[in-house]
Amino acid sequence: MSMFGLLNVNYPVTRYPDYSAPRKSMRNAFGQNGINEQSSAAPNGHYHGTLKMGYLHSGFSPVSGQELHMKYDEGSTDDDPIMFVEGKDIQGKKFTQKIHLNDVDVENATPAEMTALRVHLAQQGDKSVKTSSGIPLMALSSHQDINTTMDFKQYYENWASNLKNAGFKQNADIYMSELERYLFHYRMNVQSD
Repeated sequence: MSMFGLLNVNYPVTRYPDYSAPRKSMRNAFGQNGINEQSSAAPNGHYHGTLKMGYLHSGFSPVSGQELHMKYDEGSTDDDPIMFVEGKDIQGKKFTQKIHLNDVDVENATPAEMTALRVHLAQQGDKSVKTSSGIPLMALSSHQDINTTMDFKQYYENWASNLKNAGFKQNADIYMSELERYLFHYRMNVQSD
């Protein structure tokens, strides 16, 4: 289980760098940054989730009960990569959707869409995305509905700024590099339309 309360299973298994820091420093680094927080807890404070085999990404948050499972859709092509996503939102409602990855606008996307884009770019061998731990996206699942749009450019900039201010410049640089890859992917696909 990660320090942010999200189990994440990726197939094939990918190793991410291990950056350790005192818990107090990490908590201070990620202070309130204007994210619309929603709290939802089971009566006993515990959620049970499902991890699915055969998916590129399968994860759940024991804090909010949200689940995300994704794999390439049958209609996915190199020119139009499509991720089939199923899961459970913060209200406990099950959903399925197809995400056209070339259409994911980083400045107006859902956590589900951004996770799908992250999984896709990692599968394509993008070094900046594979080097990152994905913690900013995983952290959202504990309090942000995975189907509510937000500005991820601003979110990543705030995240990196908090890390830098807490003395974690190397980590901040890694997340800014990851953000640049998401922005580049979107801009390249908007230009080709």
